[in-house]
Amino acid sequence: MVAPPNVNSRIMADRHGPMRTGLFTVEIDDVEVSGWQSINLPATSTEPDGDEWGESTRQDLEAERGVQPDDTELHDWNEAVLDDNEDEGLKTVLVTLLNEEGEPQVEWTFEDAWITYYRPPQLNAADDGEVATERVVFAYDSMEQQNV
Repeated sequence: MVAPPNVNSRIMADRHGPMRTGLFTVEIDDVEVSGWQSINLPATSTEPDGDEWGESTRQDLEAERGVQPDDTELHDWNEAVLDDNEDEGLKTVLVTLLNEEGEPQVEWTFEDAWITYYRPPQLNAADDGEVATERVVFAYDSMEQQNV
């Protein structure tokens, strides 16, 4: 009888299985922005209306990233929105899911995106080693998904 292989000894890339959620990049107006902890892509729903489809809605894009020294990009963008500066307040956000080799697989493009919610880091002296993060919610005029 042959012993089964030790699956914990080495994890191989599964080129035919589902992609991993932790491999992604984010660009804002064609500039890659690092430090993202999570991206919650928008869900959609369509309410039934009798025997027909009713109104469809799409949620906002939600994201959280680690705060980095000398990086005020999200804060500055939020200030432009609060100041009603449309030229600086509307941007394109591109989220790209990568395979295990770091190659782009699926892209979601959010055109004319703006920040509807910005939360700076929540500081707590009792936390030991927690990462300071900022959280944002983006509304957008259109969303497109495409395989790359």
